Amino acid sequence: MDMLIVESGAKSKTIQKYLGKGWIVAACNGHVQDLPTSRETKDGRKAMWASTPDTLPQPPWEWTDNSERTIGKLLERATGSNVQNVYIATDPDREGEFIAWRLVEIFTANGFNSVWRVTFNEITKDAVNASIAARGQVNQNLVSAAKVRRFMDRLVGFRASKFSRSWSLPAMGRVQTPTLGFIVDKELEREAFVPQPYFSVHADAGDLRWSARFHDKDDSEAWVDDKGKFHADRTNDSDLANTAFTAAADGLTLATVEPGQFQSNPKPPFTTDTLLMKAGSDMNWPPRRTMKVAGELYNAGHITYIRTDSTRTNAGAREQIKAHIRETWGEDHIGKGVLGSDARSGSNVQDAHEAIRPTRPQAASPDGLSAEQARLYRLVWARFAGSQMSPSRYERYSMTADAKGFSRPFASTASWRIHRGWEAAFEGIRKEPATSPPSFDAQPGTALSLDDVDEGEEHPCLREDETNPTARYTPSC
Repeated sequence: MDMLIVESGAKSKTIQKYLGKGWIVAACNGHVQDLPTSRETKDGRKAMWASTPDTLPQPPWEWTDNSERTIGKLLERATGSNVQNVYIATDPDREGEFIAWRLVEIFTANGFNSVWRVTFNEITKDAVNASIAARGQVNQNLVSAAKVRRFMDRLVGFRASKFSRSWSLPAMGRVQTPTLGFIVDKELEREAFVPQPYFSVHADAGDLRWSARFHDKDDSEAWVDDKGKFHADRTNDSDLANTAFTAAADGLTLATVEPGQFQSNPKPPFTTDTLLMKAGSDMNWPPRRTMKVAGELYNAGHITYIRTDSTRTNAGAREQIKAHIRETWGEDHIGKGVLGSDARSGSNVQDAHEAIRPTRPQAASPDGLSAEQARLYRLVWARFAGSQMSPSRYERYSMTADAKGFSRPFASTASWRIHRGWEAAFEGIRKEPATSPPSFDAQPGTALSLDDVDEGEEHPCLREDETNPTARYTPSC
C-alpha cells in the first residue's frame, strides 16, 4: 500500500479515482506547521531568531490550527495500512514545497523511510502517474525561499502589526506596507492633478459617431493634455465649438473616404495576473472569487496549475487544440500559435509552470460544472484556443464629412470583420463586431442625415467637460 498526500480534499478525490486500489490519497489541508505565533510562548513573541550572515534562522515550527490532529490521523492510517511509500504531492510552488518539507520531516521522524516528493502541473491520470514515476526529493532552494518570505513577513510586520492593532488598524507586513505606499502615492498624484477644461462636439449619422476635428497638431491653439498628448476633437474655443454644434444640426456630407485593412492578433494563454484582470473586466469578478473558482477547476482536473507567470504551453496540448480548431472552423483558422518562453531558440525555460490552460483541450464545455465554473472554464478555454488561431481581419473606412457653416471636418471610422480568426473561439462570450460595411453609399458627396434619438436627448451634442485625474486602483488592475 502507498500513500499520496495533497493539499485539498477535492484534489484527493480526483486523484484517488486515477490511482485506484493499492493507494491511499489523503489531504493535509494546507500548511501543517509554521512559525510560532502563540503569545503564551517565548518564541511566539519573537520578531526574529538569531542567525549568521551565511545561514537562515532556525526557529521552532508550530502546528497550525487543527493540523496536528489531521496529520496524526494520516500517520495512524499509514501505519495501520502498512504503507511502504509516502508521496508528497502538495502544490508545485514555493509554498507547496515548504508544506512538503514539513511533511517529509514529520513522516521521517515517525519511522517512514521512503518519503518522496512528486509534482504535477495538471491533475490528469497521465500527469499523476508520470510524476510518481519521476519521484524525487524536496527542493531545498524553494524551501529556503519560502522561509525567507516568512522571515520577511515577521521582520517587517511583527512589531508594526502589534502597533496597528493597538489603534484598531489592519495588520502591516511585507505585502501590506508597500501596497499602502502605492495607494498613498496614487492619492497624492490625484490631489495634485489640475483639471483641464475643454469643449467637444459629436453627431450620430449613418449609425456612426462623427466627432468635430477642431485643430491640427501644429496649430497654436491645439488642445494638448497634461501628458502632452494632442486631441484633435477637443478645443478651448467655445465659439468654434458652438459653430460646429450649430452646423451639424443640418446633417453632414461625406468629403473623403480612405479604405484600409487591419488585423487583430490573438493573445497568449492566461497567466495568473492576466486571468484575474480579464475576469475582473469581463465578468466583474473580484480576485478572491476568480481564484476560488479557478482552484475548483484545477482540483477537479479541468485546468492546469493556477499560479503561474508563464505563457508557454505543452506542445501536445497545442496539437490537440489545433486539431479541434481544424475540425470546427477549418484550416484557415489555424495560426502560427503563441508558444511562450520555450519558443526562444537557445533559451532555457526558467519559469516553474506553464500557462493556465484546459487539461483536455478538445473539451470546450466539460460536463458536471457549476454555472460559475463553466463560465470561467469557457474563458480559459477560449484564450488557449485563440492563442493557436489565425489573426482576425477587418476592413475599414476612415472618413471625414463636412457640415455647412463649419470650416473644419467631422471624422469617423467604420470597420467590419472579414475573417473571424481567433475571435471564433470567443463566440458567445464577447460582443460580435459588424460584419458588413456601412449601409450608406460611402462616396464623397453622399449626404448623411442625423440618426433619430430618444426624445429629450441633445443631438448633435455639445459637451463642456474637464479632464479627470488618474483612476484609483481596483482589485483587478
